[in-house]
Amino acid sequence: MRGEGVKLFPFQKRTREALLKGLSVILQAPTGAGKTLAALSPFMESRRRPELYSFPRQCIYSVPMRVLANQFVTEYRKIAEDLGLRKGVTIQTGDWPEDPTLEGDLIFTTIDQTLSSVLGIPYALSLGRANLNAGAVIGSYLVFDEFHLYPPEGALKTTLEVLRLLKGVTPFVLMTATFSSTMLATLGELLEAEIVTVPAKELQEIPSQQGKMRRFYALSEPLRAEKVLEHHDHRTLVICNTVERAQQIYTELCRLVGADRVILLHSRFTPEDRDKKEEQVRREFGKNKDAWSQKALILVATQVVEVGLDITCQNLHTEVAPAASILQRAGRCARFPGEQGEVFIYAAPPDKQGKPNYAPYVSRSEIELCESTWRAFHARSGMVFDFPAEQEVIDEVHTPVDKCLLEEMRREEGQIWALMERALAFSDPSVRRTLIRKVDSRTLLVHDNPEELPSPFNCSGFSLWHGVLRGKLEELEAWREAKGLDWALKYPVEIEEEKDTGTTKYRWLPVRSQKDLSTSLVFVVHPSLVAYDEELGFRFTPDGGNYQTQPVRKEREEREPFTYQLESYTEHVRAMLHLYRSELAERLKYAASRLEQKLGFPCGGIDRAVRLAIALHDLGKLDERWQAWVRAYQEAIGEPVGDKDFLAVHTHMETPEHREATKRVGFSRPSHAGEGTIAGAKIAHLVLEQEGLRRAVITAVARHHSAQAKSFGAYRLCPQAHKVLREALEEAGFDGSFAEHCLMRAPGTKLENQILRLPPDDPHGWWLAYFLIVRALRLADGKSQAE
Repeated sequence: MRGEGVKLFPFQKRTREALLKGLSVILQAPTGAGKTLAALSPFMESRRRPELYSFPRQCIYSVPMRVLANQFVTEYRKIAEDLGLRKGVTIQTGDWPEDPTLEGDLIFTTIDQTLSSVLGIPYALSLGRANLNAGAVIGSYLVFDEFHLYPPEGALKTTLEVLRLLKGVTPFVLMTATFSSTMLATLGELLEAEIVTVPAKELQEIPSQQGKMRRFYALSEPLRAEKVLEHHDHRTLVICNTVERAQQIYTELCRLVGADRVILLHSRFTPEDRDKKEEQVRREFGKNKDAWSQKALILVATQVVEVGLDITCQNLHTEVAPAASILQRAGRCARFPGEQGEVFIYAAPPDKQGKPNYAPYVSRSEIELCESTWRAFHARSGMVFDFPAEQEVIDEVHTPVDKCLLEEMRREEGQIWALMERALAFSDPSVRRTLIRKVDSRTLLVHDNPEELPSPFNCSGFSLWHGVLRGKLEELEAWREAKGLDWALKYPVEIEEEKDTGTTKYRWLPVRSQKDLSTSLVFVVHPSLVAYDEELGFRFTPDGGNYQTQPVRKEREEREPFTYQLESYTEHVRAMLHLYRSELAERLKYAASRLEQKLGFPCGGIDRAVRLAIALHDLGKLDERWQAWVRAYQEAIGEPVGDKDFLAVHTHMETPEHREATKRVGFSRPSHAGEGTIAGAKIAHLVLEQEGLRRAVITAVARHHSAQAKSFGAYRLCPQAHKVLREALEEAGFDGSFAEHCLMRAPGTKLENQILRLPPDDPHGWWLAYFLIVRALRLADGKSQAE
């Protein structure tokens, strides 16, 4: 989609038109047909012609795994430049934390990041800032790609419940090639979304689908290198279900044809080596055959190639997996127009007991799904599959599973909403495991003296499915004993007495049993028992190697220190209002308008609420003790405040010497957020007639520094506070006389009677309004001094 004049296919037009009319969409289309363009075209069109379309000014594009399609970013960054998008295209994942506060115009991210943000428990931010990102998700256009690959016991169910919560406010598109008919119809009804599919006649008119042919075979034997070579021609892709199997097949192929004709790609490479390999794969297996450097190549990979890599091959060899994954993998075979390919599906390899080993699909339902998939493809072995034939297999295999999933969702609805509400109200990160993704992986570091790793939880290690580590423990212990090592695996335990020193320290305990593997998400393995190189990646071996994890980068020291300039209350409010009006208001406009309609708020009510929150948010800094600290500090740095009527909200602080001066003041600054909440509560009640807006503003003011604030201390405002507040209210567009209703003093207590309460006491919609308001408030507050 490069600029104007891009021709859309009928299903892409139907998707765009529905979304630009204010509807949401569930899109089912085959791989390579142009789902991404269909999903992003309404966003791009609305940015190109804003005078014609009311649509969110921000788009968040979520995928199931960290394996984000980097080519998306490259392509759409150019489009963003053409459209003049000020914030551009960004990536936010655990590997590439480029946009932790979700400020890009078009953000490519994982479902984990999106869900944790909208639920107020973001992975990317501290607990104190946990309420910052929800407003970004609520105010954006949301795209959920490869929906069938979301964790069914976590993110998949939670995404559907979140979309029910946002229904009528936040437009979205759910898309995949592999929805069962049951799932498609049920989701359309549940989410009140428009269903868009691609009829067979339309498919024939899409160039990327023309002249393509894939023939599927089911082979009743495990995948072997020799079998791969029987069918190898120019480009062959081999997909194994585990890294160990991929490394084994790769080694065998290298022995048979030479290492220069085989590439290995899996998750256990360093980020640098992984990037190089992905770039090589995109070039050597991409659409532009002129870029190929070799006539014949074999790529051996794991599930990492299921999404995000726009590649093709003539022959695809894959171990059996759930049907949706098999067809997703098959989308990398004969992907481009006029290509013909063959897909070979192999039976699961035997485990130590001789039974089929479906790992990492190990739950009863996953094993049944793999068995059902095998039967479906075995019955059709030798057939050419078009999209309707693929849909037939999906319906046969996944319909029973989807029905169970939807029934479970209905039964668990109350529990899911209770956990969602706990996340929204209390920023409780413990619910991530249930609502988003059960963390079944362990991060493995490599070091002979882990005490030298000061921040083990921030080190870049290798992610392993927990079952791999459990399965290897006995063998590792045998190797350890044979080599005379004191330990094979260790895990970190925080030293209690170090908690208050500002630096967390750990002692490392040896793993002695399977039980110890449940005690931590991070482990260290002795270098003598593993190896790493850019060819095979990380692996366990008694031969050992020289690889060791490097200590974490000192990111905290590399950041620029935050600076402030001396600023009065009125100056600060004026600067925040300018930034809100010039940059942030447009981002809120679409969601605010639809939420106002949904809740019966007056038109422009949320904008009015944001401006009031800005005017009131720092009232607690007009406290006599706070201002006494300001004057004492300014004296300590040699820049005294001469004007007795000057009430500051920020002091001059730029250098380490300035920070050192805070220690010479002799007393600490009192807290101010909760105090300001109480001081301005009556004004909020008088200015805003709707209780929902009042509570949302009061909660935003209380929590504009900490998402968990729920109390305040005793305070007494300066006599000049009325005059200063009058000026601030008038700057924000309100009658300055409301300043007379400011509560000048109060004893400390809890905020429970003023701030939002858990549903059903306060509706969910009021919480959505709060998240929009507090995002605008916190961003304006944080950015105003930078400007």
